[in-house]
Amino acid sequence: MRKVGKRHSRAVWGKAGRFTPLLSASVTLLFLLPLINLILANFRDSLNLTTNTLVLLIVTIGIATVSPLWLTVLGAIENFLYLNYFFTPPFHTLTIGKKEDLVALIVFLASSIGASVILRKLKLRTSKLRQLSEEGQFLSNLAVNIIKGNNSVESILENSKSTFALDEFAIQRNYTTDGRRQSEIIFGSMSEISDAISRSKIVLNSEYSLLSKPPITKLEMRNLVTTFGAQILILLERQAFEENEKELSDIRQTDQMRVALLNAVSHDLRGPLASSKAAISSLLNRNVIWNQADQKELLESADLSLDQLDHLIENLLDMSRLESNSIFLNWGNVDVEDAISSGIKSLKTPKSAIVIEIDPDLPPIVGDPILLERVIGNLLENALRFNPAKNQVTIAASKLEARIEIRIIDHGPGISLKNKSRVFVPFQRLGDRDNTSGVGLGLAIVKGFTELMKGQIFLRETPTGGLTVILSFPAGDALPLPTGLDFA
Repeated sequence: MRKVGKRHSRAVWGKAGRFTPLLSASVTLLFLLPLINLILANFRDSLNLTTNTLVLLIVTIGIATVSPLWLTVLGAIENFLYLNYFFTPPFHTLTIGKKEDLVALIVFLASSIGASVILRKLKLRTSKLRQLSEEGQFLSNLAVNIIKGNNSVESILENSKSTFALDEFAIQRNYTTDGRRQSEIIFGSMSEISDAISRSKIVLNSEYSLLSKPPITKLEMRNLVTTFGAQILILLERQAFEENEKELSDIRQTDQMRVALLNAVSHDLRGPLASSKAAISSLLNRNVIWNQADQKELLESADLSLDQLDHLIENLLDMSRLESNSIFLNWGNVDVEDAISSGIKSLKTPKSAIVIEIDPDLPPIVGDPILLERVIGNLLENALRFNPAKNQVTIAASKLEARIEIRIIDHGPGISLKNKSRVFVPFQRLGDRDNTSGVGLGLAIVKGFTELMKGQIFLRETPTGGLTVILSFPAGDALPLPTGLDFA
């Protein structure tokens, strides 16, 4: 795995970068070593051959830590010659007068070259261990990101180009169309696929391959990139599985909603539409003369049917917004009494049968005032529809610990235990089939709006018979008020 910094340096210097080793050799051999030996030569009277040999051995090892081996060997030979010329009698000649001096020089040369070779091997081994550590860390981080689903395939390929010192990196998908084998780039970039790139591609399986520019030819690097590709393949297979599962789930849900909607609309929207159409057509019939009372009755019938249509369409739109998560919440502290009054005012049914019981000094509810009004209005309308005419519907509000509870109590037929789990499902009306009951979205919308406001809804049996719906919301004095608009 090549270093990013080195690759960047080559890109900046271009052809000039090729002369860097030659420049380093020239500076070392023509200036640095002669300068050091001249300085030592000035102290020849106070320094013996052994001391000078040790100093130049240290210099040679120092050169070996930052230079290639060939330059270190040349430096050792140059120092050998300088030791002979400046520090071995007779001075300023290449003649060696004593055998022990010759042995010392040969030991110096062998030690310098041997130490340089050993140091070179240590550097290579250290570099290899660092490379393996970086590769292992890279693959480990990649696996963690894939498991957590943090990165997309595109971002992983883009980030990996510098790691592998590549200009372009891409995933190729192979497929068969009309009996012909074809391929396409599905992730990453590849401006042109040359024969060399195609021949050196790394095959992940029968469908996917990795392409790189420049081509990866070294076996060691190919093994690493193959391991990398196996991780990418896991991510691709998981994404394909999730997409198929989501697609199947969406199809099943859409089919269920479509069937339920068609069943509901075919009856509930056709009834009010037919009623209003008949009333208006009757008024427009010139062959019949209607008195004022008959005209009023027909107009009221058309108005009632159109109100029903408006209510049904509004519920359908609300359900659609809930399903698509496209409702904005305008958070605020909502006064409970004001919310209940607004919910009652929105009713088109008689309101005289409603009893209000609100505890004094009740703190506000944290929520959206419009949605809370809709929730209360829908529940009251549902309760009044099924409540016997002689009985009253009660709406009560009280505080229970850190929450506010609103209870809508009716004395109708109630809901059986087996139907409680179905009552909040869209298009479920539990057998009720009259034209005024809607398409079975009221309680589904109530539940959706309530949960958007961090509330809860419960169904309980009224002790004297009937149904009690309990709404539970956070109290305004129990937690900080959310700020701004919240997109659900």
